[in-house]
Amino acid sequence: MAFKERPSHLSSEHPNNNHRGFVNCAMILLVMGNVRIAIQNIHKYGVLVDLSTALTPAGWPLPFLIVLQFLNFLLAYVLELAAVGVLRKNPTLTRWLHILNGLAAFGVSWAGIVKLETNPGTAVIVLVFATTAMMKILSFAHVCDVQRQLAQGKDHVPPPPTLLQLFFFIAAPTLVYSPMYPRSKVRWGWLGRRVAEFVGIWLAIFVIAVQYVAPGIKNTLDPLARGNLPLIVEGLLKIAVPNFIVWILGFYSIFHLYLNILGELIGYADREFYKDWWNSSTLGYFWRSWNLPVHTWMVAHVYFPLISRGWKKPTASFIIFVISAVLHELVVSIPFGNFKLLAFGGMMMQVPLIQLTDRFKGTQTGNVIFWLTIMLGQPMIVLLYTRDYMKGLSGPWNDEDTRIWGKIVSPIISPVLAVFGI
Repeated sequence: MAFKERPSHLSSEHPNNNHRGFVNCAMILLVMGNVRIAIQNIHKYGVLVDLSTALTPAGWPLPFLIVLQFLNFLLAYVLELAAVGVLRKNPTLTRWLHILNGLAAFGVSWAGIVKLETNPGTAVIVLVFATTAMMKILSFAHVCDVQRQLAQGKDHVPPPPTLLQLFFFIAAPTLVYSPMYPRSKVRWGWLGRRVAEFVGIWLAIFVIAVQYVAPGIKNTLDPLARGNLPLIVEGLLKIAVPNFIVWILGFYSIFHLYLNILGELIGYADREFYKDWWNSSTLGYFWRSWNLPVHTWMVAHVYFPLISRGWKKPTASFIIFVISAVLHELVVSIPFGNFKLLAFGGMMMQVPLIQLTDRFKGTQTGNVIFWLTIMLGQPMIVLLYTRDYMKGLSGPWNDEDTRIWGKIVSPIISPVLAVFGI
């Protein structure tokens, strides 16, 4: 038996530092734990999923509100024709008409939702399409305007975009207009698999939301009404896991599947819709990498124009967050009829949190803080919007909010005040 200097297998200095078996063990434990939760959930609530509710007319987007947005695209095209014709000598008027047209694409959908009193799920989908239409129209107008400015002093004015270019941009999975995009060929087999994945994942989202998230929210409403902090925390933790699964599946289905399906159908080859945001060690990197279509639009049409006008970079970045916060608030608050600025406040809270997490850049600690922020921040907002919607409460603030938050905050701040003799 020969003895020599050798490290233990679990020591960091061991040359064969392979812990794959522990990863497999953790996955098995995770599956076993979730199977137990599923059995417990079925035993307690029964089967709550009823697919017929997803097929009723009230559960579908309002098609005509989305179709109306195409009229705004056509108006944008007419304005571009006028920009090289009757409005050639009045570019300022052209810009303002484009801005009003973009805002109208969102405003008409807003008015339709309020008038028709649609359910929140339907309204959110319509407003997401309306926001997309607004951003595309403003990008289309801005890029065409920049091309005309660059041509000033030259012998020719650039021709207006063709209808084919506009229709391709409408269908393309991008928010930034360009006369030309990289193209690709359709892979029908690949496309069919992605469509099947998309349908399957949204079915899973529906099941998880109905069977797990909804009961958790209902069970937490009573502790929230009584201001019972320990039970509120317990309820939020119960909601956090299925809510996060819905969020991560939603990200995959939209940013990977849906946008790739659109790109494949029309031969759009630039498919970088996100970066490796899951490795984020700062919240700043997460917001720059998880939604590249919106990030690219903000950089092209807000950040760079502000910088070119002499604004400082931090101020321009702050303006981007304000715009994003306003859009988040509108997309959520309009469907729920509740303007408590919860979504706006949640977004604006990211600004100081970005500064705080910058010190952990490139560390495991930073990545853990990022995941905790994502997992624990959303459930409380979901709970509050659901509570107000179910009780018919509207914002911005009411007596019940004051009573509930007084009960929650009092046990926390009372010991602190006692220390200082207040």
